[in-house]
Amino acid sequence: MPMGALWRDGRLYVPDGPDLISLQDTDGDGRADKRTVILSGFGHLDNGGLHGLTFGPDGLLYMTCGQPDGYKIKRPDGTLLESKSGSLLRCRPDGSDVQVLARGFENLVEVAFLGTGDVIGTCNWYQRPEGGIRDALVHLVPGGLYPYVPDVGTPLPVTGSPLPAVTKFPAVALSGFYVQQGAGLGQEHVGHFFSAQHNTRTVGRHVLTRVGSTFRGEDSHFVTSDDPDFHPSDVLEDADGTMLVVDTGSWYIHHCPTGQIRNSPATGGIYRVCRNGVKPPDDPRGLKITWDRAAPNELTRLLADSRPAVRERARRALVARGAEAVPALARTVQSAKDVAVTQRAVWTLCQVDDAAAGAMLRAALGEDQPDVVAAAARALGTRGDRDAAPLLRQLIQPGVQPHVRLAAAEALAACGDGSALPAVWAALGSAEAPDAILEHALVHAAHRIGDALALTNALSHNHPRVQQAALLLLDQPPRPTGALAADVVFNYLATEDEALRRRAMERLERHPEWADRALGRISDLLGKTDRRDEDDEVLVRLVTAFEGNQAVRERVAVFLRAYDPDTHLRLRLLRAFAGTRLRPAPAEWVEIVGRYIEYPDPAVRAEAVHTAAALQTPALDDELAFVTTADDWPAAIRLQALRGVIARRPRLETGVFELLMSELGKSGVPAERLAAASLVGRAELTPDQSRRLIETIRTDTMVSPTILLPALSRVKDDTAAAGVVAYLTESLARGWEPQGEQLEELMADLPSSVREKAEPLRVAARDLVARRRARLAEFEPLLTGGNAERGRLVFFGNKAGCGTCHRVGDQGGNVGPDLTKVGAVRAGRDILESVVLPSASFAQGYDHYVVQTNSGEVYAGIIPQPHADVLEVRDSAGNVTRLHKTQLKRLKRQDVSLMPEGLPAAMSREEFRDLLAFLQSLR
Repeated sequence: MPMGALWRDGRLYVPDGPDLISLQDTDGDGRADKRTVILSGFGHLDNGGLHGLTFGPDGLLYMTCGQPDGYKIKRPDGTLLESKSGSLLRCRPDGSDVQVLARGFENLVEVAFLGTGDVIGTCNWYQRPEGGIRDALVHLVPGGLYPYVPDVGTPLPVTGSPLPAVTKFPAVALSGFYVQQGAGLGQEHVGHFFSAQHNTRTVGRHVLTRVGSTFRGEDSHFVTSDDPDFHPSDVLEDADGTMLVVDTGSWYIHHCPTGQIRNSPATGGIYRVCRNGVKPPDDPRGLKITWDRAAPNELTRLLADSRPAVRERARRALVARGAEAVPALARTVQSAKDVAVTQRAVWTLCQVDDAAAGAMLRAALGEDQPDVVAAAARALGTRGDRDAAPLLRQLIQPGVQPHVRLAAAEALAACGDGSALPAVWAALGSAEAPDAILEHALVHAAHRIGDALALTNALSHNHPRVQQAALLLLDQPPRPTGALAADVVFNYLATEDEALRRRAMERLERHPEWADRALGRISDLLGKTDRRDEDDEVLVRLVTAFEGNQAVRERVAVFLRAYDPDTHLRLRLLRAFAGTRLRPAPAEWVEIVGRYIEYPDPAVRAEAVHTAAALQTPALDDELAFVTTADDWPAAIRLQALRGVIARRPRLETGVFELLMSELGKSGVPAERLAAASLVGRAELTPDQSRRLIETIRTDTMVSPTILLPALSRVKDDTAAAGVVAYLTESLARGWEPQGEQLEELMADLPSSVREKAEPLRVAARDLVARRRARLAEFEPLLTGGNAERGRLVFFGNKAGCGTCHRVGDQGGNVGPDLTKVGAVRAGRDILESVVLPSASFAQGYDHYVVQTNSGEVYAGIIPQPHADVLEVRDSAGNVTRLHKTQLKRLKRQDVSLMPEGLPAAMSREEFRDLLAFLQSLR
């Protein structure tokens, strides 16, 4: 799927994964007859492949990609540039000198440039959804790391914490992006950014104002539609200044929360947005201008033309003239009163390969206009102008405008050498603390220009920000292994500066070979009688970081065997054990957990059972099995114990089965019913138990048959199997949607005498689309007329139980998607479909998987990051089981949601109407 196209100098650049290609028409017949591969090696399995092509003001080609597609690009010297992390890359138009500028994205979609050279981009999944917020506009800076995806394989340094967003959004699916250059929408919109927001049926407007070295965005809707099939995927400015909007309609649904049950798909289109009363310019593309005869002075005058396409063509013509154009461009830089015109001249000089152009750019660093100085600094950085370094060193210091300091720091990274490092340290350690973006740029500059000796000396600097930078950079390439001494890092654990202490701990966690040194510090902390909270934090993090070392594990075990009275620390260590990445679980941990299951303190016992359940180790099965049958233990702890053992001991003793039935029968407590149902679904039931189960949940709309089906499909008794078929048939009438593969597996397992009774299920599966449309038509009138306040009570009440799995604001569960802003990102009809037909579409990150381990254990649930080394499987009750990918025999995505299909049947029509009103009001 080629995503985007870009014209430049008679070539059409197209992302054609795994390649970036250019197409040319060499014989003038209007068809491409020459295909050239510019770059190759981009992943193309998902929608995170190569896209977002645009040329920057520096004449370089910028492109974006997401994960897990990434890239593996072979350079001319045979080395590889590769990563699975979504990134911003750039190269020359011919594909040479390819570089990674920034990374850490799930999906960076498109970027646009200010006249200063600042880069702003649209980013989906900037963060895990929190408070309904997920996507963002980001300020992209060289070397930047952004929060969602850890750095994987890029040659860029980690300079500190991931960088902040300009402005954040719900799951709007930010897509195409541009900055308005012409007056076709009205003069007041020139310089505004516009974004296509696929999920919200919106084109957004963004007015950026400077805050320190970065920006704050003021966001509003510019184009909106109530049509659920309008999905803008791109916006761009036409040559006459009008806006073009590309609408994909209803056909693109991959990863997007868009309803899929439609009577007729909308195929989309391209729309033009014009401003009433604005007369389009004559000859917007400059086709009447005799370009090859225009003198440089004429071309520089065109840099002030009102037509953006003409201005850009004049720039390209001046670049082609080379040294001949420099005098005219120099006069423009020195005399133009319009900052934007001066910036265009600066960026044109940037692309002219001539010494006089470099001299003119260095002179521009002394201009009075900060935005011109910022553009000149970045232009010099693009050229790698070493003669500019002394001037840039002055511009990074406090007292200069922050955005100029940022541009100068970016340029110094490319133009400077070790002699500039003292100036970087002075800027970084000044009393006027740099903001996060500027601090990153200064550290990145230090990375580019400082060697190991200079960075080691910086560890003795009097400012902790400089020491932090040295700690980070000494421990990363191209500094040699061992450049950062273990003793130095451990000494920083005792510093009073919290940020420096945190950075030191982050470094320690990357060095398992420092375990012997860590063991000494762990012993010291365990022996302290006056431990503070920060001591406990350091201790637990050290234990976690060096858990692979047997001596460390044994030292902690000796401490915990002593029944030290510090319950708080004991609980923290047990939680650390629960999160271990080691498989199988360390024997030392297992032994301690087994001891603490019988500990007198109820809080410790409960934490030990929870940890044992998370470890999923056969060595604790006897202890956990005992807890499941202990009538005097709280029900919640007994259920946790059962979670830890049921994968290996699926048969339920009578007392345990009765506990589960009791929990399932608690009609007013949805969370406990779901927890019990997830356990029953993994059990091996006797015929009597299966009949009792069906009696208990026959009319329960909260518990989906999907959760119970693994257990019910194993029933072989004729009578009990007939009861299973009857229950599933009734569930079908309430809205349950069996999938074809599910049914075939069920039918194969049923006794032959019962299979004929199950035939209606097969028929229902064949008529699934018709049934879905009928159900949506039945409830569609309820999308209007409801009361949102009453709907809130339904959402968080026990009858529907939506708040058990879903969060709104600071209330609710974390099993399903955060719904805090769902009304802003999904049309009413799509919300209706997600409630009535939850298996029709899945929100990205909430797919349902079934996992089978090498030892035969089976787990089912949501896996937020199925490509990670350690999978977190979250079941319908919110419990998490961690499995290393080496333990997996089978990982399969399911077409069935964990969400129950019969929720509308649990409510009256008026209650459902109110619930829909509440969900639509969440903006």
